[in-house]
Amino acid sequence: MEKTLENQYGSKLPNRSRLLPEIKDLLEEMDELPVVAADSISLNQHRENSIKNLTELWGPRENVDSIEDLILDTDHGLKARIYRPDNSTGTILFFHGGGWVVGDLETHDGSCRMLANLSGAAVVSVEYRKAPEHRFPAALNDCDMALSWLIERGNKHRLDTEGILICGESAGGNLAAITAIHARDKGIKLVGQILIYPVISTEMSTKSYRDFGSGFFLTAERMRWFIGHYADAADLKHPDITPLNCRNLAGLAPALVLTADHDPLRDEGRAYAAAMVLSGCDVVYREIPGTVHGVWIMNARTAATRNMISDAAKWARARLIC
Repeated sequence: MEKTLENQYGSKLPNRSRLLPEIKDLLEEMDELPVVAADSISLNQHRENSIKNLTELWGPRENVDSIEDLILDTDHGLKARIYRPDNSTGTILFFHGGGWVVGDLETHDGSCRMLANLSGAAVVSVEYRKAPEHRFPAALNDCDMALSWLIERGNKHRLDTEGILICGESAGGNLAAITAIHARDKGIKLVGQILIYPVISTEMSTKSYRDFGSGFFLTAERMRWFIGHYADAADLKHPDITPLNCRNLAGLAPALVLTADHDPLRDEGRAYAAAMVLSGCDVVYREIPGTVHGVWIMNARTAATRNMISDAAKWARARLIC
């Protein structure tokens, strides 16, 4: 079932006047496409479309000195990819976005290559199990497993297991935030956490959802579909899904939180950064003007992508070389 452009936004057209021109152009191109209801195509088609669309949004990929595909030693045959620049220092454990439903090693291959080259760190990208075949907490369990694997066996793959930083984008930012909480609870010392417009709440009631929930790349409708595939209603307030509900945020690893100013998820990223600050954590919060959700993986369309990844890489490098 398809919606027409006439009723796509209802009576209120999105105000895109403050977007970067190239991102405004991208969204206007998307306006010309028929809007297909999420449930009208199969999950496999969603995943194939994700690989195709995000690969096109990224464009040509940088070379990295060494790239290694492997299966982590877990019960689930967890896939991972190691990006290793020459003379790398530190390790960044990366969790991709995609609403816990789509996304994989390929959709975020370009951004991981760039992050490795700009940071000088090895990047380990993890392809965690996806919903709805594997609902909450399967993806989170896989991320916890990946951190344990890195600590226990990473040195066998020439990875620095002393300087570890966690990074995640969107749903991967949600998983990174919670994995960082679990690491603290287990006494694992991380040098930092980078949260890229993370999913922090499932309530979808913020002003940024009201302002940007339609016509700005990620829609409220699609986010509701992702959440419904990932978790049961009874679990949505669990702190392992909604880290804002964690009773104790004190003692977490230093954090860099990056949000896009025209993103439905913007306000929850702001709120989580503020909550960590109030708990005494070392936090840097930056909001990227003129951008939308997904800018981390739009390298073929905007210079804001490289600038954002460069900011993350500089912040990481400053902690990994200490």
